[in-house]
Amino acid sequence: MVMSKKNITILIVLLVIGAVIVLKLLQSNAALSADPVASRTKGPADAKLQIVEFIDFECPACAYGAGKLKEYMDKYPDSIRVEVKYYPLMNVHAHALTAASYMECTARQGKFWPFFETVMPAQSQWTKLVNVDGVFNQMAEAAGVNMFQLKSCLASEDVSVSIMGEKTVGRSMGVQSTPTYFINKKMVVGGRSLEEELKNHFNPAK
Repeated sequence: MVMSKKNITILIVLLVIGAVIVLKLLQSNAALSADPVASRTKGPADAKLQIVEFIDFECPACAYGAGKLKEYMDKYPDSIRVEVKYYPLMNVHAHALTAASYMECTARQGKFWPFFETVMPAQSQWTKLVNVDGVFNQMAEAAGVNMFQLKSCLASEDVSVSIMGEKTVGRSMGVQSTPTYFINKKMVVGGRSLEEELKNHFNPAK
């Protein structure tokens, strides 16, 4: 049977729509293909300063430490490697677990650092809110996060399981408060203490 031009046009349109849908699905799946631990790591593997940080994103000292760490990493990009791990203090901070969940879900899309570097400087603003989902969603979208996949990820039970699993590991390593850093395996507690360590490493007293 010979198809009419109209039917051929409709078929072509349907094929194009189908191709677009498949492409979007592939892009969505790719958005979740990032290794979240690797996504939360920044700096060269052979950096002289290896830092593992246990963090509560609502902790003011953590925001201070994040600012100082960024300052030194911008200045010495080849000398510092940092890996961020979760240690939410839910009994102290109302949004601790929510913030960690958003961080984990953006990490699964390889967007941890763009989101992190937007959230932490604005901590004093969002921490006062009753509900932070709206502002976090805006920040995530600005960071290039796939919002459909973000919503799906946030609804997944394994996100909080991963977060609390890292907190358990931190506790086993002696972490009791945030921020706690392991700088070349040496435990350093607090943003101010981190600053002193960085100063001593890069600008030692003569």
